[in-house]
Amino acid sequence: MSTQAVTKTANPVRWGIVSTANIACARIIPALLASSNSVIHAIASRSQAKAAEKAAAFGIPVAYGSYEALLNDPQIEAIYVPLPNDQHVDMVLAATARGKHVLCEKPVALNAEQARRLLDVPQNLVVAEAFMVRHHPQFARLRAELRSGRHGKLQTAQILLSFLLDNPGDFRFDVTKGGGALFDLGCYTVMTARYLLERQPERVFCSMVRSPVNGTDEQTHAILDFGHGQQVTLSVGLKQAAAQRVQVVCEKSLLDLNAPYVPSLGSPATLSISSHAGLDDAALQPEALPVVEQYQCEVEHFSRAVRGEVQPEFGINDAIEQMQVMDALFASAASGQWVKV
Repeated sequence: MSTQAVTKTANPVRWGIVSTANIACARIIPALLASSNSVIHAIASRSQAKAAEKAAAFGIPVAYGSYEALLNDPQIEAIYVPLPNDQHVDMVLAATARGKHVLCEKPVALNAEQARRLLDVPQNLVVAEAFMVRHHPQFARLRAELRSGRHGKLQTAQILLSFLLDNPGDFRFDVTKGGGALFDLGCYTVMTARYLLERQPERVFCSMVRSPVNGTDEQTHAILDFGHGQQVTLSVGLKQAAAQRVQVVCEKSLLDLNAPYVPSLGSPATLSISSHAGLDDAALQPEALPVVEQYQCEVEHFSRAVRGEVQPEFGINDAIEQMQVMDALFASAASGQWVKV
């Protein structure tokens, strides 16, 4: 596997990885290894042997057999947290209490009340929810098109994200750990709707299909009403074929992202735009966007924020607002009614 052979800046941010979770080993660790402004100082597991195994595989200098030992390491500046969802807030607070900056996997909490605990984090520390897609050029490009005004007002958007999860032992099938399609995939689609409209929805309606085995939502469908005639529909699922799409319909144009969440490194993501008034002559015009590794973009941006080189656009307040929408969606699914955000 890769080691930290990339030429680094004079003062790279020193990272610690909390746990050997798959997302850490498959995505974030390779991204940090490839980043010029970051180095991985240590990795921790509840098993010393497993931490040592991953440290050796990736060329990480220090392996800890407990999370606490990693948090107490004075050489670590930034922590990456990929633990199960129900452990996020406590780990963020434990890390920031020791003066660490924290990049935490999504969702940052299980509800808005939990997320509000993060308001106690010292203002000098960077805490971000790890929505890597916000760092891919296609998201900025789509929002720039909407901001330009050339397509008219955004009228509606349809957002789809699903895949087949076939591992009964995965924590995403455990309700107590924040499992289910809405927490795992729906958070991306909710974030996307808020990102594009640049405000909170006024009310939401949600329907869920729950597993008879474990009670998690296997499919979730929702409407986010932003007022002014603007609505976004969301559809996510953990037990169906892989699919992803963001389609935005404005007064004058249709804008379409073909791979908004998992673009392939082998082929570019595209933003397609059609500005035809009639269906008979409509033809999407695809624009190839830069091929990037979005996880690397994410960690490099975070390290720049730690060094004070950039101001993070999305912080704790955004994470709280995100969870307010998620809370409303769960409440709507339970009541069968529209719920105000």
